[in-house]
Amino acid sequence: MTGRPKHVSQHFDEWAPRYDAQIREMVPRYEEIHETLLALLALRPPRRFLDLGAGTGYTLRRVLEAFPDADAVGLDVSGEMLGRARERLAGLEHRVELRSSNIASPEIDGSYDAIVSILAVHHLYADEKRHLFSRIWEHIEPGGVFLLADYFRPAMDRLSELYDLPSEPDPHEVEHDHPDTAAEHLAWLTAAGFAAVDLVWKYDDVGVLVAWRAER
Repeated sequence: MTGRPKHVSQHFDEWAPRYDAQIREMVPRYEEIHETLLALLALRPPRRFLDLGAGTGYTLRRVLEAFPDADAVGLDVSGEMLGRARERLAGLEHRVELRSSNIASPEIDGSYDAIVSILAVHHLYADEKRHLFSRIWEHIEPGGVFLLADYFRPAMDRLSELYDLPSEPDPHEVEHDHPDTAAEHLAWLTAAGFAAVDLVWKYDDVGVLVAWRAER
């Protein structure tokens, strides 16, 4: 591991005990994001599902409960987060596999009907995002879907005033967060090979993008 990912893992190791409560304070519509993801997945219920940046396992649990025929893999760089995920997913061990992996260069094997990432990709630099989207396209079945819920940099500064964003971001955000605009993400997904991409939900600087791979 390089120094930067290691430091990110340490940050999330320390945050793990407080994450579930604090993420709902930081992202007031966290549940609405998940309802949007589940509705999109229901258009073509997945049999094999991958969560990049699985955290404490909340998204995995929601998906496995909503789609009883699905099996899942969850990747995360934080051992403490994965430990919490194992606790949350107790009783579903036969349907889910949790692995330690950095999403900047994730260890993805096989192909999936659906891949999601929630509030994780903004930690990557632009070139890392482009590389990740190409990797994801390679591992999605024809007709499969990639769903990205994340923070996006406002397209122009005056939108920051509308969103009432903090004027002074915390030190972790300055060092480790690298948000790009939603439009840039959509362009990179198209360049990666996805046949159809769209912004399907947005509230302030948080949004949900969808990208479908062509059927054949």
